[in-house]
Formats: sequence, structure tokens, C-alpha cells
Amino acid sequence: MKILLLASFDLFPPVHGGSSVAYNWIKQASSRHEVTAIISHLYSQGGQPDLPDAQVHIHYCPPSAYDRLRVLSFWVNPHYFRTAERLCREWRPDIVQCETLWPAFAALRLREKHRVPVVCVEYNVEADKFAALGRPALLTRLVAWGERKACLRSDHIVTLTHHDREQIARRYGVPLERCSTIPPCPDLDDFVFSPESRAAVRHRYGLAEGDAMLTFVGNLEYEPNQQAVRRILGYVYTPVLQKHPAARFVVIGQSAERLTDCCRERMTFTGYLSRSELVAHLCATDVFLVPVETGSGIRVKIPEATACGRAVVATRKATEGLECFGEDEIVRTDAVDADFVAAILHLIEEPAWRSQVSARAQLRTRQVFDWNKAVTQYERIYTQVIRARSRGQVG
Repeated sequence: MKILLLASFDLFPPVHGGSSVAYNWIKQASSRHEVTAIISHLYSQGGQPDLPDAQVHIHYCPPSAYDRLRVLSFWVNPHYFRTAERLCREWRPDIVQCETLWPAFAALRLREKHRVPVVCVEYNVEADKFAALGRPALLTRLVAWGERKACLRSDHIVTLTHHDREQIARRYGVPLERCSTIPPCPDLDDFVFSPESRAAVRHRYGLAEGDAMLTFVGNLEYEPNQQAVRRILGYVYTPVLQKHPAARFVVIGQSAERLTDCCRERMTFTGYLSRSELVAHLCATDVFLVPVETGSGIRVKIPEATACGRAVVATRKATEGLECFGEDEIVRTDAVDADFVAAILHLIEEPAWRSQVSARAQLRTRQVFDWNKAVTQYERIYTQVIRARSRGQVG
């Protein structure tokens, strides 16, 4: 099958949850199908494509002044539309797949002109996210208008959580049978615990085996991640260091310069890390922190951490869509409060319990998350929409 993937961000290297999901999807799907992807330099770290398989073809949308509009640029950027049109005409894909709402208008134009089915992968309910982030009401209404149009006109919608599937169906009147949920998966070939990597990173930070390393991972251009770091500093940093002065907090993610006021002696901002370095840092971690209380997200960082056998303390908001993990596998609290801090201290001070929690979470990750099953689910959807179009059951 020939799949044309439209994305609104760079994948090389993946720098946030969405780009990680799309990168992993191409890596796995290209073992069975031919994939052509149109991506952009938005959020780019200037890396080179590292999926050289003969089944993968990468095309960048040319940079332009439209990029100043950020994600909204993909609704109006003629360079992106022309690139999509040219590739669809020359390559004749069987399916067009949108990663996020933003390239949907380009995909819908291809659907109308070339009669090719469109599957839209909604990483969030974007209108709800914009409202939660306090964006201007006019902008939120514009996003809701575009999201409604994309959801109603696409042949099928894929969400990453059951909550988002139900919300899209309720908010936009999309029949539930035209919506599926396929949770994002970590790359279980890459995210594997290595004692050598653990030792090397901890040596780099001057940590003895009994010293706690607490880690947060997130793109720091995203406001909820900035708020999460400030919560670590405001609620967690001092109580932990009062009891464990040799502990080290590590914040991983691009755009660390946005949080220069948060720099402290025992808090390290690494900036963006390559995938191998990210895995090494996860192996070195004792407690993985996810103090997210607002916004929404892809939630792939938590299963990446648990795949490496790390204990996780997170808010319930941060673990929406990860109900597969039991209460004895991920430590959840309602907010970043005294209970959140107490959970962290308990994990630090009871290494046997920490090992039990992390081992259960690691086992659950290996049982539940499977890219082979995920790609098979996508294939069923492709077959369904292609057959429906061939029977003339879609407009």
C-alpha cells in the first residue's frame, strides 16, 4: 500500500511527543508499506533524515514567511498545498494520512480532487486545548471551525485516547463508527534499560548509586511543560533537597532558554537530547516526574520511561489515556501537592518498593504497547475506507 503522510512539524530528530509518534509510525509502517511524508522545518533542530529505508520518501515544505503563523500556517500555506498536490499527482497514493489537524485542509483538497481517502490522526481535541491554554476566544472558535470541518469531511478519525474519541464525536457530531482509538507506542527496540548507560550518565552528574536523580522530559516551548518545571521548582525541589541534598533534578527538552529564571544549583537543563542520550538519561533516572496539570499531550514520554524500568510519579491529568497502568504501576496524585511530594520521597527512600513499582510498569508496557498491533489497526482502517470509497459510500 502507498501512504502519503502529511505532518506539520519536523521529524528529524523528533523533539516532542507528536513528532515521536509520527517518527515511530513511519519507522514501523514502512516495514510493510511504502510511505511518502511531507514535513516542515517547524520546531526543527536541523537534523538529517535517518530513516533511509527504500520504502520511505521524505519531502520538506519550503520555508517561507507563512511559517510565522506556526501551526495555523498549514491552513493557508500555498507551498505546502502545492507540494502535497504534486506528490499526490505523481505518486498516486492509496491513502492520505494527516498527523494532527493542521495539514487537514491540504489533505481534504487531495480527497476532493484525486478521490483518495483521508485518515486524520487527532493528537488532541485542538479546540479544547486552545481553550484550556487561555487562547483568545476568536482564535479558539476559528480552530473549532477548522476541526469540525476536518472531522466531518475526513473518511476516518484516529484519536490517541478514548476520551478524545468521545469528545470529538460529541462536539462535532462525528459518528463513533468513523472514529477509532489507537494509543501511541514507544519504540520498544530503543527504549531498553542499560546498566552501562545508567552508570555513565550518573558518573557525568557526580551521582553516587544512592543519590536520587529525578527527571522531567518535555518540549519547553509548550506552556504546560513550562508550568510543570515551575511546579517542580516551587513544590518539589526544596522538600526533596532538604532530606536528600545530593539529589539531582534533570530537565530534558528543547528551548531551555525560556526558563533561565528556574536555574538552580541542583537542577540541570540539558536542552534537546538525541534519542540515544534520552534513553541513557532515563536509565540513570530514579524517579520520573510528570507534574502536568493543564493542557493536553501525547503521553508517549511516560511509556518510554516505564519501558526503561523507571518509577513514575504523575498527576492524573498527565496520565489520561494511560488507564492500562494500574495504581501500583504508576503513582498518581490529583495535583502537584503534598501527596505528590510524599510519593517522590517514598520512592527515593524505599528502593525495594521503587524497584517493584518500576518492574510492574515495565512489564505492563511490554504487554500493552506493540507497534505491530498498532500498524495492523491502521491497516484495517485503510481497508475499510478504501472499500467504502470504491462502493461510492463516501462523498
